[in-house]
Amino acid sequence: MFDVISQELVELGQNRRFLGERTSCRFCRTQDQSAFGSRTNAHTFPEALGNRALFSMDECRSCNDKFSVYEDALCKAVGPFLTLGGVRGKRGVRKTGRTKSNSVIAHSVEDGRRHISVKSQGNVDEVGGVDPHDGLVRIRMPVEGDKFVPLHAYKALSKIAVALLPADELHRFKRAIESLQERDEPPNTGPQQIGFSYSYVGNAPPALAGALLRRREESAPIPYLIAVFVSGSVCFQIWLRSDDMDHHVPTLGSLGIRWTSQLPKPEGGYHPIQYGDPLQFDWSSLSPQLQPFEAFELKLNPRTAEGVLTPIPRQPEA
Repeated sequence: MFDVISQELVELGQNRRFLGERTSCRFCRTQDQSAFGSRTNAHTFPEALGNRALFSMDECRSCNDKFSVYEDALCKAVGPFLTLGGVRGKRGVRKTGRTKSNSVIAHSVEDGRRHISVKSQGNVDEVGGVDPHDGLVRIRMPVEGDKFVPLHAYKALSKIAVALLPADELHRFKRAIESLQERDEPPNTGPQQIGFSYSYVGNAPPALAGALLRRREESAPIPYLIAVFVSGSVCFQIWLRSDDMDHHVPTLGSLGIRWTSQLPKPEGGYHPIQYGDPLQFDWSSLSPQLQPFEAFELKLNPRTAEGVLTPIPRQPEA
């Protein structure tokens, strides 16, 4: 159905790697060599999501400055996952919620051990208790956090996809590329659809990965290109629409690829990280919105001290 035409993995401790060449910026096409700055100016994956190793040589400073708005929106959209997962951004692990807000989730490290603190206001009986049927302790952690602009967050994923495109595919995505220059311009008509899935909430795998999947059969009624981006415990999928290869593909559908990342083990071999069935979101809006999840529920076995964190999607406003 699809072939992988581009794939990059970033892990802790990796040496720096550089994509592309400085003949021109792939986003604005400038050929002015003075426009690029240092070799580590443009991160292929957002630095705020933990990327310290992968950089784009063919992204100029001006475009990089513009795209920071998109990356900030994406980080706000998944802020609770970054906090609970201990993902270190440019300024350390971000806190979810403001100090004086109704709910705050914070991460810290003491004596080499990770700690998560949660402060929430409200009725104690609504926060949690012990289930009489299985004896598990259930604690509900509401999420207040920052608002994000959905279209800007979508365009952060679109930018990552364009950064990974092979050079011989760029001509098929002129509209998506040009839309990145105008902050509020959507890359395509119709919904800006996201497939979102998660794994290991609370203990994020220390890796980022991006992959581009291109359909094998030209006439198949499926997207020409699906972009997948994994950051720790979250996985995104978008349909990066081609200018000339997607006219016959229905606009509405679902992004349902169930993704598995294979992370190398220090002792050799690989450890599979499996992401669940994707939830479907439309990130077309330019109106700031609350994060997609209203709370996290912790189920804790008091006998074994084992626990599982489950995100609770926010209900759409009436």
